[in-house]
Parts: sequence; structure tokens; C-alpha cells
Amino acid sequence: MKKSIFLSFCLLIGFYLHGQESEKAFNSEVFTVQNEERNLSFKSTIWSYNYYIGSQRVSYDTFRNKLNESNVINVNNMFNSGKNISIAGNIIGSIGAFCVGFDLGTRLGGNKGNTALLAGGGGVMLGGIIMYYAGAGKMKKALTLYKDNVATLYVSPTQTGIGLCFNF
Repeated sequence: MKKSIFLSFCLLIGFYLHGQESEKAFNSEVFTVQNEERNLSFKSTIWSYNYYIGSQRVSYDTFRNKLNESNVINVNNMFNSGKNISIAGNIIGSIGAFCVGFDLGTRLGGNKGNTALLAGGGGVMLGGIIMYYAGAGKMKKALTLYKDNVATLYVSPTQTGIGLCFNF
């Protein structure tokens, strides 16, 4: 009984820490693109993402509409694809982690565990982790493309003096 209470406590602490809203707790999970009047960011939660324009949390549709303002056609598709891969990796990794945890719990309970379940669960969990980070990387790349292709107006030196530049 003590072992199951301890295991439940460890799982709850893990979920609690992963679901924290503080950006200090998971600073690597926050990716922000800044421009003068634009600031797009997303933050990982336990099963999905929170989306922000500036400091205001917005819905996914509003975030997507902001991404559509870019001159790059594939930014929105790349971001959606990365999001889907990341969430699928999170789910697959959780299934693998459940298999590993189930087998370890069986072994801690004094019964003989299933080595194939332990190894298979570990492999599935590793694959899910790889998918999660590959999807998050694709999302970051889409936001970087968005940042690089937002129209900006600024003054810049030229070969013959100073000029007004418009990038789009």
C-alpha cells in the first residue's frame, strides 16, 4: 500500500510541475517571436499548447489568423503540422510511459515483471519524446519564418546616403 501511495504521489507531482503556468519553471518550453508591434508565442501545457499575442492569451484560431498575416504561404501549414506531430508524440510517449510504469509497479509489488513490456514501453516512450520535440521544433521554425517575413518599414544607410526601406 505504501508503494502505491508513493507512486501516485510521484505521478501527481509530475503532472503538477508540468502544468505550471510560470514561465520560470519551463523556460525552454516557451518560444517567442518579437517584432515592434507583434509578439507571438506559445507555451506547452500537459496535453496541448497555450497561445499568446503579446501578453494576452488567445484562442488557437486567433493565433492562426495572426500567422496568416505573413507573406509566406506555408507558415500556417507548417505550424499546424508541427502542433499535430507534437501532440501525437506526447500521447504516444504517455502510452509508453504507462507501460514502463505498469511493469515497474508490478516488479516493486513483488511479482515477476514482463521484460518485453518494459523494453517495448521504453521504446515507445522514446519515440514519443522524439516526435514531441520534432513537432515543437517545426512550430518554432514556422514562427521564425513568420518573424522574418512580416512587413517592416525602417530607415537604413544605402550606397548613396540614407534611404527608407520597406521589407515584405
